[in-house]
Amino acid sequence: MFIDLPEEKDPVLAGLVATDGSSGRFVYGKHYLQRGDAIALDPINYPLTDTEYRVEGNQGIPTVLLDAGPDNWGRKLMHVLHRQQPTNKLEELLATRGAGVGALRFSLSRTMPKERPSFPSLNQLKAIQDDIASLIASGELPVELERLFEPGSSMGGARPKAVIEDEQSTLWIAKFNRTDDIVDQAKAEQMCYLMMRDAGIDCCNTRLERIAGRSVILIERFDHYKNVTRRHFISAHALLYQPKVKAEEAAFTFSYPRLADIVSKITVNAHIQKQELYRRMVFNVCVGNTDDHLRNHGFLWVSGADQYTLAPAYDVVPQPTQIEMHAIGLGSEGRQVSHRNLISSHSRFGLSLAQAESCISQVSSVVSEWRSYAELVELERQDQAILNKCFKKLG
Repeated sequence: MFIDLPEEKDPVLAGLVATDGSSGRFVYGKHYLQRGDAIALDPINYPLTDTEYRVEGNQGIPTVLLDAGPDNWGRKLMHVLHRQQPTNKLEELLATRGAGVGALRFSLSRTMPKERPSFPSLNQLKAIQDDIASLIASGELPVELERLFEPGSSMGGARPKAVIEDEQSTLWIAKFNRTDDIVDQAKAEQMCYLMMRDAGIDCCNTRLERIAGRSVILIERFDHYKNVTRRHFISAHALLYQPKVKAEEAAFTFSYPRLADIVSKITVNAHIQKQELYRRMVFNVCVGNTDDHLRNHGFLWVSGADQYTLAPAYDVVPQPTQIEMHAIGLGSEGRQVSHRNLISSHSRFGLSLAQAESCISQVSSVVSEWRSYAELVELERQDQAILNKCFKKLG
């Protein structure tokens, strides 16, 4: 296991992971532990010690390492692009060639991992006139197009996507609509980013494009700078991972308040970060983004501070087919959508009741104007009609 550190040109050997397919072991390297700039890859579950950690669940692979592996879409790509299919999670990590989110790379060699792949330009993607999602799903991707798609190169989800590099060497995730979408997902997501910015939420840089006659949203990768500097990323899923949780406890074990407790432990300016997390929770409720699972929340290493910060908000889209319950708990009433549930946990975020109410009012006020934002992204009226039931006035 290697990591790209801010002041190092070459990847640094950080440790070893081994598995028998059911349980595993993880240990930091001795030389890595002696470095003054060593990063704890998971400060909650795997702090920087010479302990050999035993790993249960996830086929014996620490969950933080799987953050750098393929998402559901990446696995689909592997089945299309790889003649020799990965048979387990460790082989999937090796197959990504370091294209995954964050600063980690994996190799069977102790000396150096494979070079990271290059990424196509936007113009190369625009040259494809076929429906990209259907092309890949069919397994009939032409050889000359195979290199345009890298498994494991984006953050979460099953949506078709690719990573592109612009003229300034900035990396972007290009997320495509699917043929079975009931609304234009790219435009709906861009609408949410516009609202988040006006609601005072730190979120990814984005823009809309058209490729092969379809809307595509480009989302700037926050774990890269000029495709040179890499930032270590860890998902909330990794930090809160437990192999077994009782069903009746899940909404409180995996929840925004529990995530706020993690923020208190590992982030710089934790009091500000907890308020940011609360604002994001309120926004997700207001726009009906019930797919707000723990993989859609993450942290980035802050060089020089020896702590983390919340990653910019990402993957925020209204979910018209599942509007009743959120993926994780909101407060004392679990995953239930209600104003009362939102304010029940205000103190866990370092907010007074009045501050929580003010936040809800501010965010709700922005979202109440969602049709204006829909017009800005030219979302069709029939799509607006479908999404209408997602938006909630809470203030």
